Amino acid sequence: MEYNWEDFEDGQAFNTKNRMHVTLTPDGKLYFNGCTLDALGMPDGVSLMYDRQRATIGVRASPLNRQSSYVLRRKDKSANKGRIITIANFCRKHHIRPSESIAFTTAELTKDGILTLDLNEIRNVEKRKKRKATIRA
Repeated sequence: MEYNWEDFEDGQAFNTKNRMHVTLTPDGKLYFNGCTLDALGMPDGVSLMYDRQRATIGVRASPLNRQSSYVLRRKDKSANKGRIITIANFCRKHHIRPSESIAFTTAELTKDGILTLDLNEIRNVEKRKKRKATIRA
């Protein structure tokens, strides 16, 4: 019998709780998990930068008294350490228009304390509803 194998390119799923995880929604909400905020020093606010040549967003801790600061706020009433900012104006200015929620796969902190979010290194994020598992053949 001959098989028609298809490689599963996604690889292993990783728990995002123990590594930096940043997502961007189509309506311009940028979400940082607790690990990412720890790496940034648990700031109250951040400021944004953009490198057009590399299509990379830069995020750095910023005092709230700066005009360019975004206040990090809770995503919901949960106790998790994750925070969110709305960057729709930033996305419009730089023509960043994801059609679906995306996760930055190579989010990293530079030695200067800047979180780099490369728009060339992303994956789609699918919100899954809890449902009974089925196997279809």
